[in-house]
Amino acid sequence: MPYFYLDRSGGVPTVGPREWVDGTLAAVQLTPSDAQMYWLAERIRSDQFLLYCFAGDADADAVRVAVRRRVAGVGELRCRIREVPKNLDYPYWEPREYGDDLVVEHVLTDHTWAELQKRLGSLVATSIDARTSPWRVHVFTGVRDAPRCDGTAVVVVFQVSHAFADGARATELVRALFGTEEPPRSSAPDAVSMSLMLARSFRFPVQFARLVAAGRRAAAADRGLTDATAAGEIPEPAAGRPLVGINTAPGDERAVRMVVCPVEELRGTGVTVTVAALTAISVALSRFLVLRGETVPDRLGAEVTIAVDATGVSRNNYRNAGVDLFVTEPDLSARAALIADDIADRRARLSSPLLAQRDSAKEFVPAPLLKFGIDRYPLGEVPETVTGNTVVSSVNRGRADLELAGAPVVFSAGFPGLSPVMALTHGVYGLGDTVTIGINSSPRAVPDVDEYESMLREAIIEVRVALGG
Repeated sequence: MPYFYLDRSGGVPTVGPREWVDGTLAAVQLTPSDAQMYWLAERIRSDQFLLYCFAGDADADAVRVAVRRRVAGVGELRCRIREVPKNLDYPYWEPREYGDDLVVEHVLTDHTWAELQKRLGSLVATSIDARTSPWRVHVFTGVRDAPRCDGTAVVVVFQVSHAFADGARATELVRALFGTEEPPRSSAPDAVSMSLMLARSFRFPVQFARLVAAGRRAAAADRGLTDATAAGEIPEPAAGRPLVGINTAPGDERAVRMVVCPVEELRGTGVTVTVAALTAISVALSRFLVLRGETVPDRLGAEVTIAVDATGVSRNNYRNAGVDLFVTEPDLSARAALIADDIADRRARLSSPLLAQRDSAKEFVPAPLLKFGIDRYPLGEVPETVTGNTVVSSVNRGRADLELAGAPVVFSAGFPGLSPVMALTHGVYGLGDTVTIGINSSPRAVPDVDEYESMLREAIIEVRVALGG
């Protein structure tokens, strides 16, 4: 899951990775980066859940009609993964047609917002099988007392495999489904023959030779990166953070909450929405740890997902970076400025061509080697430090010009996935004049998520006042 605060709301991406022609047949293969996401999902639930709340009374049949009509013209949404036997090569995208399995209706009992959030906790604990479809739409109708809605609401959740899309790409796909403008028509990937898959799977010697050459280039880039860092030309890498109580195995249960705000509440003078949200999270998380009887470490930090230039054909164009939350700075305005500076340093380092070249060798790893490493990586091993004590994923989902059977969109939310040492995450999602902070947590680490939600709401108010909002 999950996406720095960007506006990438225009256009629908085409199916990209690796095209070869066998007669008239074009084969579209997953990149190593996307295949890694796909294979990791077998061990860690990493699906994204993009929630959109519409003010109105549309029913599930109306959603099916709308989705069926749009999918017919958007080839990007008419595909699924086809694996190569024995994982001798990277999987392919192959065509599939729309089916009723792509829209799932969830019937609520009392139709309250509280019940919806409880049901969402169960939903985000699921994983999609991208071999059937890399996405699915979940529908909850007749929801009462939804934030910023006077009457009933329809809540739609777009569940998508991370192998299929990162946060920005997933946002574009939702716009293709529910945007007020018709999306550009595109074609689905062509079918791939078994003979082509097997023929291309015997490229291991060539791939290995390319990996060795790429490894040499990566080593040279790493030396250059070290020299540039020592010379002060590139910011130092972020230091690891000591583990706290939420850095634990989350188990199977999930609890989610949403804090929906007018954008003005998280937009102070000279401060981005992401920085204001991080500042509020720094306040709430510190208080939560104290309530648990923990000592708040001076280097409490967040793992922030930062978008990078899409120079290749991967469907995932972001990197994770550790950002200090500067919890020892009592002045929240000064704290926000320090957080903003640290984000700028992380982006500057991630933007270095040397870093990109150092990490490019992974795109040359033969599929069997990558799959072997993923299957045997010790995910249950507890590290001494973590990149961040919580994840904060932030995406601007653009204008509030989506609609469903005449019902206008009100806000959007999401819930970044938990991991073996991450039991509390945050998603910051802007849509029109609203920003929603989604909370995803494990009851093991956050026994009372409502209490934490209250702490976050109070922290947002304090930060708004401190930043002059």
